[in-house]
Amino acid sequence: MNKRTEASLMRKSDSINSGSRTIAYEIVYSKRRKKAAIVVRPDLRVEFRAPQGLSREAIRGMVSRKADWVQEKLEWFAANRPPSLEKQYLDGESFLYLGREYPLKIILEGNEKPGAAICGPELIVRLPKTSPAELRPALAKKAAWQWYRQKAELEVKGHLTAYSEKLGITPPAFKVKHQKRRWGSCSADNVLRINFQLMMAPPGQLEYVVVHELCHIKEKNHSPRFWKLVGELMQGYEVHRKELKKEGWKYVL
Repeated sequence: MNKRTEASLMRKSDSINSGSRTIAYEIVYSKRRKKAAIVVRPDLRVEFRAPQGLSREAIRGMVSRKADWVQEKLEWFAANRPPSLEKQYLDGESFLYLGREYPLKIILEGNEKPGAAICGPELIVRLPKTSPAELRPALAKKAAWQWYRQKAELEVKGHLTAYSEKLGITPPAFKVKHQKRRWGSCSADNVLRINFQLMMAPPGQLEYVVVHELCHIKEKNHSPRFWKLVGELMQGYEVHRKELKKEGWKYVL
C-alpha cells in the first residue's frame, strides 16, 4: 500500500561498509516525517526513512550504529523467505482468482489470438495450435495478464463509481498496472493506480485498496482524519487490510 502520495517522497541510494560487510540501503525522504527509522523488508531491501534535510553523513552514522541489527534481520529474512512464487505458465500450475485456486490448462486450437478465461474449475489459456513449444509459456503469460487486467479494470471502475458517489466526488481517472512494490497509489493530480494482481485476492481486499486510495483524494496523508474517512466509507476495512498484509505475498503473476 502506498504510504504517502508520490509527490511527498524522494528516494536516494547509498551504502556503508561495516567490517567485512556492505549494507546497501535506500533513503526515503519525506516532508511529513519527524523521526528517522530503519526498516528491513522481507524482500531483503533496507530502507532508511528520513525527515527532509537529514544529511547523508548523519544517516550513514545511524546505519553504522544499527549495522548488527540490520544484518541480523537480513539473515533472518533470508533464512525464512517463502519459496519463489514466480509463475512458469505450465499446465497444472496453480493460479489464484478472487481468493480461489485454479489449475492452468493450456489448449492449442485454431489460429485465433491467445486468450484466457475461468472455465469451471480451471484457468484456461487458448493458444494458436501453431505456437512453437518454446514460446507457449510467454504467450500464456501475456494472455493471462491481459485477462487479469481486464477483470481488474471492471472491478475497480465499479468500486470507484459506487464509492465516489458516497464521497460526493466525480470518479477519478485510474489505471490498473502490474506493480512489484505497492498495491495502489494516488498521484498528486489524483490519478489512482491499482495493482491488477489484487484480482488474485478475495474481493474485499481489492475493494479496500480502492477505497484507501480514493480517500487520499480528500486526505493526502494517513492522519486520524484519513482513517476515519476510510472507516466511514467501508465498515470493517480493518479485516481486509490485515488479511492483505498477511496474505499479499501470495499474489504473484
